[in-house]
Amino acid sequence: MRLRPLGEFQLSVLIASDIHGAVSAAEFLAEIVLKKKPWLLVLLGDLLYHGPRNKLPGSYDASKTAQILSQISCPVASIRGNCDAEVDQLLLPWTFAENSFLDLDGRVFMAIHGHQLPQIGGSWDISDGINIIHGHTHLPLAEKIQGRFFFNPGSLGIPKGGYPPSYGWYDKGTFEVISIDGSVIKSVAF
Repeated sequence: MRLRPLGEFQLSVLIASDIHGAVSAAEFLAEIVLKKKPWLLVLLGDLLYHGPRNKLPGSYDASKTAQILSQISCPVASIRGNCDAEVDQLLLPWTFAENSFLDLDGRVFMAIHGHQLPQIGGSWDISDGINIIHGHTHLPLAEKIQGRFFFNPGSLGIPKGGYPPSYGWYDKGTFEVISIDGSVIKSVAF
């Protein structure tokens, strides 16, 4: 992955999760990348397959979703979700990581899918002081809990809890969850 020098522009990160093979979600994400020109796109997993617990998205087509995502024109950090399979990596130009650490303006964030978190039923013991960016629940979250930041962009493909499809944006010390109509659903700054 080749990143552009930071001195040329603002550090901004686009964060998306739980597309679940929805073509409309992938098309929207590709448009946002072109419009906002992020320094990095972080994909938090569950990109192509809808999973056995989820309803099939209206525009479900895993192959077409992969084609659209493959054309995204910025650096991508991709995390494996609980619905992602090894075969999915054959359709995409990048590999999945189990997690990734990001240094955003001097704070360390661990990007994971989220099913590993103890509060969601997982067993990972994550050190105190590590801030968390995750997906999996399909519910937007942007808050500080017991001294650490938690951020979840919600879901572009299968939103839950009455929320609209949404994505995340990080810029200048602030995380925002933004709906596809452009309104800010949640925000947290540090």
